[in-house]
Amino acid sequence: MKNILVTGAGAVLGQGILRCLQEEKSKICIHTADPDYRSPGHWLGNKAHIVKMAKDPSYIDSIENILSAENIDLVFIGTDTELPILSIHKDRLQRKFNTIIVVSDFNIIKIANDKFFTAKFLKEHNFPFPNSIMSSDKTAIEILKQQANYPYIAKPVDGARSKGVELINSALDLDRVSSFVNNLVIQEFIPDHDGEYTSGCLVFNGKCKAVVTLKRDLRDGNTNRAYYNKSYDQFNSFISKVAETLGIEGPSNFQFRIKDKLPIIFEINSRFSGTTPLRYFFGFNEVKACIDYYLHNIEVGPYDLKPGLIMRVWSDIFVNEDQINDLKSTGVLNNPNSTYYSFK
Repeated sequence: MKNILVTGAGAVLGQGILRCLQEEKSKICIHTADPDYRSPGHWLGNKAHIVKMAKDPSYIDSIENILSAENIDLVFIGTDTELPILSIHKDRLQRKFNTIIVVSDFNIIKIANDKFFTAKFLKEHNFPFPNSIMSSDKTAIEILKQQANYPYIAKPVDGARSKGVELINSALDLDRVSSFVNNLVIQEFIPDHDGEYTSGCLVFNGKCKAVVTLKRDLRDGNTNRAYYNKSYDQFNSFISKVAETLGIEGPSNFQFRIKDKLPIIFEINSRFSGTTPLRYFFGFNEVKACIDYYLHNIEVGPYDLKPGLIMRVWSDIFVNEDQINDLKSTGVLNNPNSTYYSFK
C-alpha cells in the first residue's frame, strides 16, 4: 500500500485534494499534515500529523520527520505558502527519502506566484496578456493617467481569493495606490461579459496530458458555482501550450477572461486548485491521475466529462473531544474517526 502525504489539511485546497483521494482510500494510506490540530482535513485521512508553519525555520524538519517515519511515497501540497520551500528542497528530499514531491521548480513557482511576473512571462512569449505595471513605477503611472482607460484593477502581486483587490476609477485613485510602499500590480480591467474561466491541467515530463476548462461564478473570492459544456474545450489547446512553455510539472491552474475573443490569463497557480474536486465531479480526477502516473507509470487515459452545473454547499463533521485532545497533545493521530453530516 502506497503512503500519500497531503499538506495543508486545513486549507480549501488541501481538503479538495483529500476529497479526490477518497475513492482511492482502500488502496492507499493517506497522511495529513497541518499546523492546526483542529484542521478538518485531519479527519479525512488515515493518520494525522501536526507540523510547523511554512514560515517557521523548523518547518522542513517537521516534514522530513514524517517522510522518514512513514515511508511516504508521494507528497501533494495543499497551501501556496509551502510551494516555494518544498520546490527548493524537492530534489534533495526525493534523493534522501525516495519520495516524490509533486511541485514545479522554484523559478516556475516564482512566476506563477507573482501576477506581474505572470503578465511579463505571457508578453515575452507572445501570448495574450493583461497590460500590467507595478504601483511603484511612477513613469508608468503617469502614462496610465494620460490614457485614462478607466477602470483599472489593483491587486497584490501574490494575492488570492480577491483579497486586497480594488477598482481604480480615477487619477486620484492612481495617486493614492502609488503614494506608499506596497506590492500592488495595476492591470487593465477585463469585464466578465463572456464569463470567467478556470482551467486545470496536468503536465508530466514537459508534455501536457490533460486540460479541463470550467466557467465559474465567484463568491468571496472562491468558486461558488462551476459549469462545464463541451464548448469550453476550445481553450484547452491554448492552455496546454502556455503550461508547456512555462515548464510546469504536475498540476496547474489558469484563470482567464475573454477580450476580443482571446483568452487573457490573469492568474496562474502551479498547483492543484480549489476547483480540483469540481473537475472530479464532472468526470476527471486529476489527483488520481497524478498517483497513477508518478507511482504506477500509468499515462492519463480517456475521460468523459458530464456537462452540467455544480453548486457548492456547506457540510459538517463531528469529532469526539478525546481525539482532538490526543492530536493536540501528541502531534500524531492514527485512524482519525469522525461523523460526516451530509444533506442526504
